[in-house]
Amino acid sequence: MPTRQTLTRAEREATGWIVRIKAHDVSDADRRNFQAWLNADPEHQAAYAKLERTWGAVESLQHLKGRAAANDTAPSRSAVSDRVRTAIAIAACALLMIGAGIWFTRAPSPFAPSEHYATAPAEVRTITLSDGSTITLSGAGEASIAISDSERRVELTRGYALFDVAHDPARPFVVHTPEGDITVVGTSFVVRVSEGEVRTTVLRGSVRGAADRGLFSARHNSVTAGVNQEIVLNEDGAVLAEISAEEIPRRLAWRDNMLAFDGETLNEAIAQVSQQTGWRFELEDPALGEMRVGGYVHADPEAFIELMSSSLQLEARREGDRRIVLSRRS
Repeated sequence: MPTRQTLTRAEREATGWIVRIKAHDVSDADRRNFQAWLNADPEHQAAYAKLERTWGAVESLQHLKGRAAANDTAPSRSAVSDRVRTAIAIAACALLMIGAGIWFTRAPSPFAPSEHYATAPAEVRTITLSDGSTITLSGAGEASIAISDSERRVELTRGYALFDVAHDPARPFVVHTPEGDITVVGTSFVVRVSEGEVRTTVLRGSVRGAADRGLFSARHNSVTAGVNQEIVLNEDGAVLAEISAEEIPRRLAWRDNMLAFDGETLNEAIAQVSQQTGWRFELEDPALGEMRVGGYVHADPEAFIELMSSSLQLEARREGDRRIVLSRRS
């Protein structure tokens, strides 16, 4: 028997936007309205990203191309328009079915159901996949995993993850993140998802990173990184960065519930410690957020407070449960 999960309002609206934009020429008004819809609610962005990936899978179905190729070689403009709209309608139906979570257990499907994992603050969990690959997920991390005969997919929405991927040329390993995709065949790498940025550090082999800037931007910006290199995905696209071998242990410190800072801003450091401990840190003066932090301490609120006191001359004020306000020392 099939199981069904109703589409959310954001997913229904996202599907409508995809169909509308793909089926028609995009006007300036469409662009403005679409961007306004995206900016109105974070759930809109998440729903659109999810369904657009599904669109890409449906759009790639070869039988649609085969039908077009079987017709005359010089079709009229109206015939092309009709075919495009027919393909849009078929794809829209598929999007609705997939988005609603309709899975027929007795019929083979190209879309493998996913397994969802979420870790508590300070929890580190290692997941072994059916192909022998492993994923070590940081505290307050969240990932969904789906493995099919043609591809291995992980959607990492928050936290850090260490991937040790079994070599399988027939099944690429793709990590979806809020800023773009990381694709490999077999290698080891670390992915860190933070606000507005995804950073991938290569430990072995090579990986390719492609930025996803949405429907109205260039989507082909990609770079390939090897050992002692990182891929940074952010609003600027995909950027390749060199790192030293000495920096690698710092990228893995979270596995031992440690915090390693090497010139990050205080805002970035707070995001890391909050993610790993579940505590909330605020700044009395927002300008403090640009101060640079260095140090290697246990992922513990008290240890972080001590580091801020000794290195940045800040003092901590407790306000409520698990909430700390940092200010300049009087």
